[in-house]
Amino acid sequence: MGLDLVNLQVLATSGEDKERRDAAKVIKLLERGRHWVLVVLLLSNVVVNESLPIFLDSILGGGVGAVALSTLAIFIFGEIIPQSVCARYGLRIGAVAAPFVLGLMYLEFPIAYPIAKLLDRLLGEEQGVTYKKAELKTFVGLHKQFGEETLNDDEVTIISSVLELGGKSVADIMTPLEDIYSLPSDTKLDHTAVDQILVSGHSRIPVHMPENKTDFVGMLIVKKLISYDPEDEKLIGDFALSVLPETGPDSTCLDVLNYFQQGRSHILLVSKTPGEPGGAMGVVSLEDIIEEMIGEEIVDETDLYIDIHAKTKVVRAPARKQAAGAGKQLAPLIAGVIERRRQARRQNTADPPGSFGLPDSAYTTDGRSTPALGAGPASGFDKVRLRGGGMPERRPGNGAATPIRRDASPARVVGQRSPSSLRQSMEDERTPLIQQSGKNGDQA
Repeated sequence: MGLDLVNLQVLATSGEDKERRDAAKVIKLLERGRHWVLVVLLLSNVVVNESLPIFLDSILGGGVGAVALSTLAIFIFGEIIPQSVCARYGLRIGAVAAPFVLGLMYLEFPIAYPIAKLLDRLLGEEQGVTYKKAELKTFVGLHKQFGEETLNDDEVTIISSVLELGGKSVADIMTPLEDIYSLPSDTKLDHTAVDQILVSGHSRIPVHMPENKTDFVGMLIVKKLISYDPEDEKLIGDFALSVLPETGPDSTCLDVLNYFQQGRSHILLVSKTPGEPGGAMGVVSLEDIIEEMIGEEIVDETDLYIDIHAKTKVVRAPARKQAAGAGKQLAPLIAGVIERRRQARRQNTADPPGSFGLPDSAYTTDGRSTPALGAGPASGFDKVRLRGGGMPERRPGNGAATPIRRDASPARVVGQRSPSSLRQSMEDERTPLIQQSGKNGDQA
């Protein structure tokens, strides 16, 4: 009866072969009624304890000797030895004794079963011992020291960090607004701007309004610049910016991770007023969530090797452990993540030629759009609220995407580099980048 039901289920599922067989036998017996088994064992123990003095009295003729001998026998063979042995080999002994106990259950059925049903009605059926998150973290830490298969430091850290994920808000792990690399929507993408973007090492660049650094209109995917020619000197606002989802500072890291798993975005804007212009506080990325899960900083070959929160250098090998901080435990207060799709506030109402977004088939070789597409407003605003963990389909935005413009020659696409331009770029513009990265590497 000292075996916990939850522990038995764990052994029956993931224990060794012998442990699984023994646990299955004990569970099968306890499924008939844990209180029934308890009453049978206690009743049998009382019968033995009361019968032994009577038996010894008939042999020894009564007196103090019979009482002393029966007391000593019960103390040694009925208490000390059974409890000591069962504390260490309880599972094996319980599996061996299961058929004998089952026989006693049917033998004592008229007395034991009614008492057991009364206990079930008064106390309820026992479900086994479960742990709260804090208790489970302590249990994992103790298992590191005393378990048969000890856990290493990384395993304990990861398990503990994952348990904290649902109670930690994104405000505790976000990169503050003053520390993120962002660009205004009127930035001209010339050679200097493109080089700065590439040197930054970021794959996604948040884009904000020129007059308000807390009003973000989307994000620029850097890989879209692969086919872009800086000689065109287009504005970031002329690109089809990707949606930059927003959430409140009280959203938990677990909620944000569930959103990232949908594949809609790998970066999220933390805002005081999600879904409304302004109010931006910082950004949180999928990498930030993973770092919280493993309890360590992730540094790759493109990072700047600076921990934004600690303002210290990040050591690549061995990995620097994050200090275990209590942090604010904030409950989520908003329904979910809000996605808004807006283009830079421009005066025109039609998509300018020479922009990006639509496939080539939407435009003729003379640069004119097909009549079937039409032109929608250049400024759109969408909201997508996630309630109850659901993920609704994204509604199409009001702003029409902008296409690639072609000139009269079908062989050349304006906005892409020609072979001669690429060669000249490799010889002229890219050489300073290599020198610059070499200097940065020496500093790191």
